[in-house]
Amino acid sequence: MNPITDQDLLEAGKHASLTGSVLTEWAEKGTPKQREYLHGVLVAEHESRLESRRQRLLKAARLPAMKSLTGFDYSNVRFPEDYGSHPLESLDFIDRAQDLVLYGDVGTGKTHMATALVAAACRQGIAARFFTTSALVMMLRRAKEEDRLDKELASLAKNQLIAIDELGYLPIDNEGPGACSR
Repeated sequence: MNPITDQDLLEAGKHASLTGSVLTEWAEKGTPKQREYLHGVLVAEHESRLESRRQRLLKAARLPAMKSLTGFDYSNVRFPEDYGSHPLESLDFIDRAQDLVLYGDVGTGKTHMATALVAAACRQGIAARFFTTSALVMMLRRAKEEDRLDKELASLAKNQLIAIDELGYLPIDNEGPGACSR
């Protein structure tokens, strides 16, 4: 029998969608060292898939810049009495399907915080998306004109978090940003 090459392993791996029964059978046949090796391969594959998912989610989020809340200056932030930075940073509001509204003067960190929250969600494997208000309205207007609004809305609904930045910067009516000034 010919030795198994790296290419043989790669080909077998591409076609593998392992079932519990196959794993059990082969794990029972293996020596403790072989079982340890198999466990390492499976854990590495799982971690690789999780990292690929995180990277796909971050790309799909369309963030203007990668931000985090590490070291974020909360001195300009006021929270409700029963809320604070910990529930915000842990993304509890997503699990509870709660809305989060960030408002305040220019330069207080709203965009930074929204971007960081979307990035944090993606890193946790949560589908999230970032929009400016004008970009969102224009995207929806284009989808409506192209008779694909339902499809676009269904795609948006797959996100557990949608951050909409710059709300209120442009006048918006039923036709989109700036339409009421025409």
